[in-house]
Amino acid sequence: MATELRRDVDVVLEGERIAAVLPAQDGRAQVEARELTAMPGLIDAHVHWHLRGRQWGDRQGRAWLAYGVTTTRSPGDPAYQMQETREALSSGDRVGPRYFATGEAIDGGRIYYNFMRPTLSERQLELEMRRASTLDYDLVKTYVRLPVHLQRSAVARAHAEGRPLSSHYVYPAANLGMDGMEHTGATNRLGYSHTCDELGRSYADAVELFLASGMSITPTLFTSSALYASDRSLVDDRRTRVLFPPWEYQRLLGEVEDAAGPDGDVDRAQLAGQVDMLLRIHRGGGFVIAGTDSPLDNIAVSLHMNLRAMVAHGFTPHEALTTATRNPARWLGLQGELGEIRPGAYADLILVEGDPLTDIAAAAAVHTTYRGAIPHTPNTLLAPFETSTAPNTRPATDTGSASGPAPSADGAPTDGAPTGGAPTGGAPSGAAPIDGAVPTAPITHTGPAARETNPTYWWHEPEWTHRLCCDHPHPT
Repeated sequence: MATELRRDVDVVLEGERIAAVLPAQDGRAQVEARELTAMPGLIDAHVHWHLRGRQWGDRQGRAWLAYGVTTTRSPGDPAYQMQETREALSSGDRVGPRYFATGEAIDGGRIYYNFMRPTLSERQLELEMRRASTLDYDLVKTYVRLPVHLQRSAVARAHAEGRPLSSHYVYPAANLGMDGMEHTGATNRLGYSHTCDELGRSYADAVELFLASGMSITPTLFTSSALYASDRSLVDDRRTRVLFPPWEYQRLLGEVEDAAGPDGDVDRAQLAGQVDMLLRIHRGGGFVIAGTDSPLDNIAVSLHMNLRAMVAHGFTPHEALTTATRNPARWLGLQGELGEIRPGAYADLILVEGDPLTDIAAAAAVHTTYRGAIPHTPNTLLAPFETSTAPNTRPATDTGSASGPAPSADGAPTDGAPTGGAPTGGAPSGAAPIDGAVPTAPITHTGPAARETNPTYWWHEPEWTHRLCCDHPHPT
C-alpha cells in the first residue's frame, strides 16, 4: 500500500465495481472532486447491529455511511434478525454498509448474554454448526465457557465449510487453529488466558502468540473515549447530533464529562497500554483489524476515535488506516475486493477533505460515501431526521463533516491508499455540500425505559434496554 497520495487520476466505475484507475483526462469525469481525497471505505470489524442497535432504527445504517464506513462485521447477533438485516442491506431496501455476520455466539453452560447458545455436547454443537451452514453465516464466534474440546471441534467444522472463526481467547485458541480474538482483553473464564492487565499492559508472550499463530486481534478501544477531553469534534459534529437518538447522544455527552475527570485519567493510561500491545503486534508482522463493539460503543464515531487513539500512541496514519481497510478485508476473504481502490474491487470509497495520510482526523471529514458505486452525502443521509426540532442541539461547528465542491474524477490509488481525487464513470453526480445548519430546539426527555428483569442480574436484560435513557443526567 502506498504511503503517499497519488494525484491527478480518474477512477472509472462500472456497475458496482471499479473498472479502471487512469491518469486524469479532461472531459472524462462525471463527478468532479479535484479538491477532495478518495480513499477506501472504512471497515468496522466488530459490531452488533441488534445489541442496543434495534432502538436506532434506520439511523444506524445512515450513521455508518455518513462517517465513511462501508462495511461492518458482526461476531454475534440474533440469527434471524441478522439474516433479515443482511438481506435488506444487500438488496438496498435498507440504507447502510455491507454487513458480514454470524448468529448468536456458541457458548458452554451458564451463558453470559441471554441470546447466546448454551452448548454442552458434540450433538448440540453439530446442530449449531448445521444452523450456521443453513443460514450461511459469514463467520462463527464461540464464547467464553465453551469447553476446549468443543472449541477444537467448532474450529474444524467451521473451516471444513470455509468459515473463519473467532473467540475471546488467544490461548489455547492459537493451538486450535482459531482465526482471531476479539478485544485486547475482555470477558474471560480461563484464568490462564488473560492477554493484558487492568491497565491494558501486555506481556511479550501474549504478543508472541499472535505473531506465531497469525491470529487477528480486534481492538475495540472503549477507552478511546478518554480523548474527548481534548477532542470533541465528533461529538459536536452535525452528523452525530442529527443521527444519534436523543438517549444515545446524552450518553455520549456523559462520556465527554467523564473524560475530563478522574475516570478519564484512568482510561488514558489504559488506552496507552492497549495501543502499545497492538503496535507491537502490528510491527511484528501480526494482524490487527479495527473494530469497536458498536453500538455498545458509539456507532461510527468510535471507529474514528479508535484510529485517532492508535495514531496518538505510535501508529502512523497509514498503519492505522490499514487496520480499517485492507486487513479486515483479508480476514473476510475479500482481499482485493474491499478495502482498496483498484480495478475489480467493489466501488466502496469515500471522498474526504484533507489528507488522511498526514492527518488521521481527515478520514472523518466525509463529503461523499460510495457503497457499491451508489453515492451518499451527509445531506441525503441526514435528511429524514433533520428538522427544525431535531433533539441533539449543543451549539457547535461542523468539525469533521465535509463541505466543498461536488465530487469529480481526479485521483485514486491502485493499491488502496488514499489519494487526491474521486470516482468517475457510471456514478451519479450532483452531491450537495453540507450547509452547516444547527438546530436549536431543546433535548426532549422521555424518561428511562422500565427494567424488564431483576437489575441485580443485568446480563439477562434484553439488549441492556434499561441503560438506554440514560446513564447521565440531562443538562439543565
